Amino acid sequence: MAQMAIFFWRGQYLLGFCLIAAAGASAPLALAASPGDAAGRYSILREGDKDTGCMLTLDARVRGRAGLKAQLAPACRDNGVVIFDPVGWGLDQGRLVLTARKGHKARFDKDASGVWRRDAKEGKALSLKPL
Repeated sequence: MAQMAIFFWRGQYLLGFCLIAAAGASAPLALAASPGDAAGRYSILREGDKDTGCMLTLDARVRGRAGLKAQLAPACRDNGVVIFDPVGWGLDQGRLVLTARKGHKARFDKDASGVWRRDAKEGKALSLKPL
């Protein structure tokens, strides 16, 4: 009888584990994004996809003090972007998180066209379009 109770308990444990694993496997594909998927060069866009003339590079191989290395091209003349001055980046639950030199963060969601768009709740529209 005791062996049957242990078998029953193990069966429930295994079933619970399988259900948790299945729930994780059915999560949105955005959660499966890796730094290699987001790394590269981007054009920075303002509201209405207006080009700022700024370029941002996200490097997946080099780590900095604020995560993976982000570097703004020196030719950038958009005052807001220059003040933000992204130095680091990472992915958090499928979202791109840029970290400014002073430590604050901006979060972006990837749309169907591959453009990372800043969360509307965080402020003015800002997008990163892959080059």
